[in-house]
Amino acid sequence: MAPTEELDAARERLGQLDRVPESASASVTALLGWIRKIELTDETEQQWRDLVTSAEKLDPTDATAFLALTQQLKEAPTTPPPPRGWLLADLAVLDCARAINAATRETAPEAEGS
Repeated sequence: MAPTEELDAARERLGQLDRVPESASASVTALLGWIRKIELTDETEQQWRDLVTSAEKLDPTDATAFLALTQQLKEAPTTPPPPRGWLLADLAVLDCARAINAATRETAPEAEGS
Protein backbone atom coordinates (compact mmCIF):
# COMPACT_ATOMS: atom_id res chain seq x y z
CA MET A 1 0.00 0.00 0.00
CA ALA A 2 1.36 3.46 -0.89
CA PRO A 3 1.92 5.93 1.97
CA THR A 4 -1.00 8.14 0.93
CA GLU A 5 -3.28 5.09 0.79
CA GLU A 6 -2.13 4.04 4.27
CA LEU A 7 -2.86 7.53 5.60
CA ASP A 8 -6.27 7.64 3.94
CA ALA A 9 -7.17 4.19 5.31
CA ALA A 10 -6.11 5.20 8.83
CA ARG A 11 -8.11 8.44 8.63
CA GLU A 12 -11.16 6.49 7.47
CA ARG A 13 -10.79 4.02 10.34
CA LEU A 14 -10.26 6.81 12.89
CA GLY A 15 -13.43 8.47 11.64
CA GLN A 16 -15.35 5.39 12.80
CA LEU A 17 -13.80 5.31 16.28
CA ASP A 18 -14.25 7.29 19.47
CA ARG A 19 -10.80 6.44 20.80
CA VAL A 20 -7.40 5.93 19.24
CA PRO A 21 -6.53 2.20 19.47
CA GLU A 22 -4.43 1.54 22.55
CA SER A 23 -1.85 -0.41 20.55
CA ALA A 24 -1.20 2.74 18.49
CA SER A 25 -0.64 4.98 21.53
CA ALA A 26 3.17 4.87 21.34
CA SER A 27 3.07 6.05 17.71
CA VAL A 28 0.60 8.80 18.59
CA THR A 29 2.78 9.96 21.49
CA ALA A 30 5.84 9.99 19.22
CA LEU A 31 4.01 12.05 16.58
CA LEU A 32 2.84 14.57 19.16
CA GLY A 33 6.41 14.84 20.44
CA TRP A 34 7.78 15.52 16.97
CA ILE A 35 5.11 18.13 16.25
CA ARG A 36 5.86 19.88 19.55
CA LYS A 37 9.57 19.99 18.56
CA ILE A 38 8.90 21.86 15.31
CA GLU A 39 11.01 25.01 15.50
CA LEU A 40 8.82 28.08 15.20
CA THR A 41 10.39 31.37 14.14
CA ASP A 42 9.06 34.82 13.28
CA GLU A 43 8.79 33.68 9.65
CA THR A 44 6.82 30.49 10.39
CA GLU A 45 3.44 30.31 8.69
CA GLN A 46 0.42 30.54 11.01
CA GLN A 47 -0.84 27.06 10.04
CA TRP A 48 2.35 25.55 11.48
CA ARG A 49 1.91 27.55 14.68
CA ASP A 50 -1.69 26.34 14.96
CA LEU A 51 -0.55 22.75 14.43
CA VAL A 52 1.99 22.96 17.27
CA THR A 53 -0.61 24.57 19.54
CA SER A 54 -3.13 21.83 18.71
CA ALA A 55 -0.57 19.12 19.48
CA GLU A 56 0.15 20.69 22.87
CA LYS A 57 -3.54 20.58 23.83
CA LEU A 58 -4.53 17.25 22.25
CA ASP A 59 -5.90 14.33 24.24
CA PRO A 60 -3.95 11.50 22.56
CA THR A 61 -6.80 9.03 23.06
CA ASP A 62 -9.45 11.16 21.30
CA ALA A 63 -9.82 9.76 17.76
CA THR A 64 -11.73 12.79 16.43
CA ALA A 65 -9.17 15.28 17.74
CA PHE A 66 -6.29 13.17 16.47
CA LEU A 67 -7.95 12.90 13.07
CA ALA A 68 -8.25 16.70 12.94
CA LEU A 69 -4.57 17.04 13.87
CA THR A 70 -3.48 14.72 11.06
CA GLN A 71 -5.59 16.77 8.67
CA GLN A 72 -3.90 19.97 9.91
CA LEU A 73 -0.50 18.40 9.26
CA LYS A 74 -1.59 17.32 5.78
CA GLU A 75 -2.81 20.83 4.94
CA ALA A 76 0.16 22.74 6.39
CA PRO A 77 1.92 24.71 3.67
CA THR A 78 5.21 23.48 2.22
CA THR A 79 5.94 26.76 0.46
CA PRO A 80 7.79 28.75 1.66
CA PRO A 81 9.91 25.96 3.14
CA PRO A 82 8.29 24.57 6.29
CA PRO A 83 9.91 25.00 9.70
CA ARG A 84 12.72 22.78 10.93
CA GLY A 85 11.34 19.54 12.31
CA TRP A 86 8.38 19.18 9.95
CA LEU A 87 9.84 16.20 8.09
CA LEU A 88 10.12 14.10 11.25
CA ALA A 89 6.48 14.87 12.04
CA ASP A 90 5.51 14.00 8.47
CA LEU A 91 7.27 10.63 8.76
CA ALA A 92 5.80 10.00 12.22
CA VAL A 93 2.25 10.45 10.92
CA LEU A 94 2.87 7.57 8.50
CA ASP A 95 4.06 5.42 11.42
CA CYS A 96 0.82 6.32 13.25
CA ALA A 97 -1.24 5.39 10.21
CA ARG A 98 0.44 2.01 10.03
CA ALA A 99 -0.12 1.41 13.76
CA ILE A 100 -3.78 2.42 13.53
CA ASN A 101 -4.35 0.25 10.46
CA ALA A 102 -2.70 -2.73 12.15
CA ALA A 103 -4.69 -2.20 15.35
CA THR A 104 -8.01 -1.98 13.57
CA ARG A 105 -7.22 -5.06 11.46
CA GLU A 106 -6.47 -6.97 14.68
CA THR A 107 -9.80 -6.02 16.26
CA ALA A 108 -11.96 -6.35 13.13
CA PRO A 109 -12.40 -10.16 13.30
CA GLU A 110 -13.44 -9.88 16.96
CA ALA A 111 -16.08 -7.29 16.08
CA GLU A 112 -17.41 -9.43 13.22
CA GLY A 113 -17.63 -12.50 15.45
CA SER A 114 -19.71 -10.69 18.08
